[in-house]
Amino acid sequence: MKQCLAAALLWLSSAAIPAAAQEFPALYSVTGVAADDMLNIRSAPQADAEIIGTLAPDQTGVEVIRPDTSGKWGLVNSREQSGWTAPRFLDRTPVGDWYQQRNQALDCFGTEPFWSLTLDETPNLTTPDDPDIRFTLAAREAASGRSGKAGFHAVNLRHSKYPDSEPASLSGTLTAQHCSDGMSDRTFGITIDMLQLRAGGKMDVLTGCCSLIP
Repeated sequence: MKQCLAAALLWLSSAAIPAAAQEFPALYSVTGVAADDMLNIRSAPQADAEIIGTLAPDQTGVEVIRPDTSGKWGLVNSREQSGWTAPRFLDRTPVGDWYQQRNQALDCFGTEPFWSLTLDETPNLTTPDDPDIRFTLAAREAASGRSGKAGFHAVNLRHSKYPDSEPASLSGTLTAQHCSDGMSDRTFGITIDMLQLRAGGKMDVLTGCCSLIP
C-alpha cells in the first residue's frame, strides 16, 4: 500500500505526547494524511514494525488508549488486536477528559458471565439471564480529588412491574487503567466494577472493560 515518504519522515520526527497534560483514553481524528494514503497501525511503536491495520485519512472517533513510554506513539485497537500509530497525524477531539463528561458514552463488557453495557443517559444491559434491560442514568460524577476515575448509578424504572425478574439498579466505578477482555489481543483503557442490585437484596458483582463511543 502506498505510503508517502514525507509521512514516514514526519513519523520519525513527531513530537512526543505531553502525557502530563493529557488524560487517556481519548478520541482523535486522523489529520495531515493525503486523500490517497492511509495512516498505518504497526505491531510495535517503531517505524519499521509490521503493519497490522490502517486508518482512513478522514477517519474520526479513533480511540487512543495510551501513549508509549516515549510519547511518540499511541496505542489503538484494530480488529482483534492492538497496535501503534503516530499521534503526529491525530487531532484530539476538543472535549474534556472522559471521566468528567456525563455525556461521554461508553461500551462496556465482561466475560464469565458474558455481559455488555452501553453506558449513556439510558444504559442498556445485556446478560445471559437479563437480555436488553433498560435503565435511566441517575448520576455520573468524577471522583473527588482523583483523576481518571468516576462513579455512576442507574435505576430501572420498569422494575416495580417485574420485581422478580429484572435488576432494580446498577452502580459502579470506572477507572482509567489497563484492561484485557481475556479473549483477544485487544487492550482497553478503562476498567469497570459494577454492582447489579436485585429484589430481596440480591446482588451481582460484574467486572470488565470499557471503550469510548465516538
